[in-house]
Amino acid sequence: MESPAPDARFSRQVRYAPFGARGQERSARATVAVVGLGGLGSWIADHLARAGVGTLRLIDRDLVEESNLPRQGLYRDDDARRGRPKAEAAAERLAEVGGPTRLDPRVAELSRRSIDGLLAGCDLVMDGLDHFAGRFLLNDWCRRERVAWIYGGAVGGVGSVLRIEREAGPCLRCLFPDAAAAVGLETCDTVGVLSPLPALIAALQASEALRLLAGDDRPARLWHVEPWEGRSLALKPGDRSPACPACARTGFPALDAGDDEAETKLCGRDTVQVSPATAATLDLDAVAQRWRAAGEVERTRFLVRLRAEGVVLSLFRDGRALVQGTDSPARARALYDRLVGR
Repeated sequence: MESPAPDARFSRQVRYAPFGARGQERSARATVAVVGLGGLGSWIADHLARAGVGTLRLIDRDLVEESNLPRQGLYRDDDARRGRPKAEAAAERLAEVGGPTRLDPRVAELSRRSIDGLLAGCDLVMDGLDHFAGRFLLNDWCRRERVAWIYGGAVGGVGSVLRIEREAGPCLRCLFPDAAAAVGLETCDTVGVLSPLPALIAALQASEALRLLAGDDRPARLWHVEPWEGRSLALKPGDRSPACPACARTGFPALDAGDDEAETKLCGRDTVQVSPATAATLDLDAVAQRWRAAGEVERTRFLVRLRAEGVVLSLFRDGRALVQGTDSPARARALYDRLVGR
């Protein structure tokens, strides 16, 4: 059976007059990056792929785990059992939906070293992250490159959304001038999250994305939603802060800082991420061959995985590794140095 014509596929949203055929055409030409494919990003990607966005760049550093399944809409039990990269599993699931959207999965960490390559050529960036350090990095890059991005947060029973313009209006640093304090705010791992909340916030983010892609230039709104309490507000976010370095273009602190952390304990999990000291492009087939004497080895499209010494080490082509089964950065680094040798 032939696939339905694009006009039939998207007829309902084209009939919505504020979006219309012009919005559909503009969306079909756009490249949108979804950074983080967890509770927010998985739903954002699903909405935008079904809406017919031209290219979706799906960026995530992590693997699917069982605790993801109640609130991350693109993943299945089998993805968690196999520890599949979220970007890979998300792209596979969206391909099954079909449609004209080109899917560009990137199993990678957003960092000062990688951000230029990961986001180059994007017309819009969607925040699917679960930590403020990454959001400030997004904020500074998007301000520097004059790219719009859409912030979203969902923690506990509270969610928020803000479209941050290419140049006009406040940025994240204007709203959170004390970046260090914002990085220390509560997370889903410390206070949990109401399972339907990420889907709700992601829907608002996707709606803001389509509004922007359609050319609607009305001022951005700061959404604040508390579904458990039955409360929602749409507020004017205010003006730029005259003290904001990113808006004044006097500096971009998250981009100007020193090297990224070499070892990062992932919050709420028995996992440590280890990054190489210098940029790397590994021959994973050669690594897999070398590891066969050390334990059980699995090779997939995006990684090589070793089960040995009571841990599971998943190594990616860029040299980054997730060491599951320890919360000790020192042990993770020692295993990495011995088994990877960088």
